[in-house]
Amino acid sequence: MEDLASTVQGFMADSPSERARRRLTDEMKKQHLSQRDLAGLLNWSQSKVSKLLKGRSDLGVDDLFELCFAVSLSPLEALRDRGLEFYAEMTPTELRVLEQLRAMSQAERDAFLVLLRARVGPSEAPSATARRPILGKPRRRD
Repeated sequence: MEDLASTVQGFMADSPSERARRRLTDEMKKQHLSQRDLAGLLNWSQSKVSKLLKGRSDLGVDDLFELCFAVSLSPLEALRDRGLEFYAEMTPTELRVLEQLRAMSQAERDAFLVLLRARVGPSEAPSATARRPILGKPRRRD
């Protein structure tokens, strides 16, 4: 479990261009495209593709869009943190709420989730002194 956490932390610590490079490379592997194939699709040299994907040249917005187009990947998908695919379907407001939740302390987050009724608060939690129904024979009433 610790390895997974460090891997996720590593992905989230990457710069946007590093994430995009990694995502583009993964997509190329998935589609069985070589750098030479990609260069041919874009009318670029294989050297330019290599330098962009390995980080030896800056990955500009125009280059990112062209590379993404060549592998049928949206630029947003290329830049998004891995493991957070659900972000694609979220509204900007929902994303801002998530960012605010991340910035909160654990106590603040717990209180917020109680307000949203996403988590049971202390007043709603069953208490040890709560009356429990009596099982067995019904009581006689006189």
